[in-house]
Amino acid sequence: MQKMYTLIGPDGVPYQSGSKGRLGGNKKSKIYGRLDCSAVKRYVEDGTYRAIRVFFASEQDAVSAGYRPCGHCMREAFKAWKAGVGVD
Repeated sequence: MQKMYTLIGPDGVPYQSGSKGRLGGNKKSKIYGRLDCSAVKRYVEDGTYRAIRVFFASEQDAVSAGYRPCGHCMREAFKAWKAGVGVD
């Protein structure tokens, strides 16, 4: 049986997928970033982040769901977001 993953779609609604998310996010702060982001790594490892962690298939899904890029691991996307430039 294939393992299923819960991802957040562009409408902000969770859905089941056979593929892992490419990006992770914080549903409280509405920030998304790379799965290997060192700014959240320690929180993921000690389990304190688990309840508020969400996943996205794409950057466009994260943006459409109302999340902004992480200023640490996605600096260029963060700069563009801050300047008001959208994701293509």
